[in-house]
Amino acid sequence: MLSVLRLNRSLIYELTKREFSGRYRGSFGGVIWSFAQPLFLLCVYTIAFGLILKTRWGYSGSTLDYAFILFAGLIIFNLFSDCLAKSVHLITANPNFVKKIVFPLELLPLISTLGAVMHSMIAIFIWIAGYTIINGMPHASVLLAPLVLTSFFPVLLGIGWLLSAAAVVVRDIGQLTGMISHTLLFLTPIFYSVETAPPPIQHLLAANPLTFIVNQFRAVMFYGSLPDFAGMALYFVVASIFAWLSSLAFAKLRPVFADLV
Repeated sequence: MLSVLRLNRSLIYELTKREFSGRYRGSFGGVIWSFAQPLFLLCVYTIAFGLILKTRWGYSGSTLDYAFILFAGLIIFNLFSDCLAKSVHLITANPNFVKKIVFPLELLPLISTLGAVMHSMIAIFIWIAGYTIINGMPHASVLLAPLVLTSFFPVLLGIGWLLSAAAVVVRDIGQLTGMISHTLLFLTPIFYSVETAPPPIQHLLAANPLTFIVNQFRAVMFYGSLPDFAGMALYFVVASIFAWLSSLAFAKLRPVFADLV
């Protein structure tokens, strides 16, 4: 798998650019939607939870603080949700790549994941710009945000390889991913902190693989603290093993793609 990625570096670069620019091709707003969508969701969730329900992070802080903490969590979750939703259609939506031309199909999940990461970087830029306007310069720890995303990247890539291959064989996976995404939205500490949840629920939240990354991302973006480097290293190793096993599953199922697509 690594050799395939290395030999197709230029192809990955060009297709990733097309993936990023092609998402809104033909729309009047174009790339502006990459800025507008996260801002719209932030406003909706802040009004619903911060103003109407009077939610506060850890029962303290202002509505604006809650909005920035909420936005930081949504950046990670939206990145995950985007990769999850797109992965199930990567092979089935590209039958020409499977049947008519010789194409390294292993690249499709990678290209999709890289495109999603680029959109998340736009959301990070929006977060930093908004924080600078309202509160002044953010903490220097925001420079470590890409490091947190790097630890998370193998999870996203593994999901892409695993689900894109499995969805060719079991089409019902496409229906399940929407349910999983909505469930994880509320089982991940996006709208609330782990400490405010009941003790039995805290153990469930700790078992959620998104929880650790969300907390580390908030630490560097909002709180100005260093991430748990040892924890992120361990997370990266385990995530890489998951990605490797997913690539093996992809390679195992690839021979049946042409018959099922």
